[in-house]
Amino acid sequence: FTVDNETLQGGFMLCFLDDGCGMSPEEASDIIYFGTSKKRLSTLKFIGQYGNGLKSHSGSMRIGKDFILFTKKEETMTCVFFSQTFCEREGLSEVVVPIPSWLTRTKEYVTNDPIKFSTEVSIIYKYSPFKTEAELMQQFDMIYGKCGTLLVIYNLKLLLNGEPELDVKTDQEDILVAGALEDTHFPERWSFRAYTSVLYFDPRMRIFIQAKRVKTKHLCHSLYRPRKYLYVTSSFKGTFKNEVKNAEEAVKIAELILKEAQMKVNKLDTTLSPPPKSEKRSYMRKRENNKMLVEKLDRIFLNFSIFNSRELKKAKTLSLFFGVSVENRSQAGMFIYSNSRLIKMREKVGPQLKLKSLLGAGVVGIVNIPLEIMEPSHNKQEFLNVQEYSHLLKVMGQYLVQYCKDTGISEYFVIR
Repeated sequence: FTVDNETLQGGFMLCFLDDGCGMSPEEASDIIYFGTSKKRLSTLKFIGQYGNGLKSHSGSMRIGKDFILFTKKEETMTCVFFSQTFCEREGLSEVVVPIPSWLTRTKEYVTNDPIKFSTEVSIIYKYSPFKTEAELMQQFDMIYGKCGTLLVIYNLKLLLNGEPELDVKTDQEDILVAGALEDTHFPERWSFRAYTSVLYFDPRMRIFIQAKRVKTKHLCHSLYRPRKYLYVTSSFKGTFKNEVKNAEEAVKIAELILKEAQMKVNKLDTTLSPPPKSEKRSYMRKRENNKMLVEKLDRIFLNFSIFNSRELKKAKTLSLFFGVSVENRSQAGMFIYSNSRLIKMREKVGPQLKLKSLLGAGVVGIVNIPLEIMEPSHNKQEFLNVQEYSHLLKVMGQYLVQYCKDTGISEYFVIR
């Protein structure tokens, strides 16, 4: 949603409110280092790789010069202030990010350094739209549950004519890309409402834009003559190789720990004189702990070696969905999701790339790629391994042709 503020560049603030888990002060500090995410380590099912409250974090620097984030979790409230305007006006050579925290119930600040806290909030009052503690606390109150996140982007980027890049006036229930309405074939490229309607492969989240709920689409269930193909391959190894490389580095560190532990065991075993009676229990405990560590690390090395060999040879299965767009047959192309989050859309493949070919016209393809097969960029706009992504598009082009044959859709788009 947007909030009008004529004192700011662009004339309004762009706000994202998420009623998710929120962040602790420590977790809020971690987001300053791009790429930090606990979802890689979690066994729970998450959408994408990063928290939805921070989906706009990397993109916010493209939309506007400054953002301020408010987050609540458990008993704490934390503010993260990232401002290019502040750094430029103060002539800073390094980025300074104030991250003050408060207790949720008492509103008392949480810090071991009151002077630092005072400096941080004074920076926020000076360079953010919120000039007093009361105004700052009002933003936390907008997070109506016990946890959640509010992101406010302001000093928005402008076009050459001085107007903001985002148009919030033409449609009061949407946020549009200014000047992009000519591309009527693909509303997802210029309408935030249209884009968020297909943002998730299996939409379960409620999304509101300008206080009106978005009608999300499950694309696989909205196609005419849908078909599913299983593509089994062992070609996608890029992400796994990166994980193996990281694991190998961890193993090297563990090997040093193993050697040190083994030395401690040997040293204890070769002690010439038995320990004093008063130290015997401590001696035995240390000896057993070190032996257990050695055995545990030995098992880790063995399992890692076996896992490494098996996983590189293990075939991966991708489900490819195809069907005809019933809304608009000119809206063809592939929708590529990663962990249920849209990365690329309307990608033309196979015969769709030929200007005069009607084979595949109106056909939409969908695939949801697990993170372990292919990793997206941090801003969720590309895939890191270009070669493997190109291979995927080539394969989808081949299955597109097969789909047209299986369903009887001829080269002239006549359905028999």
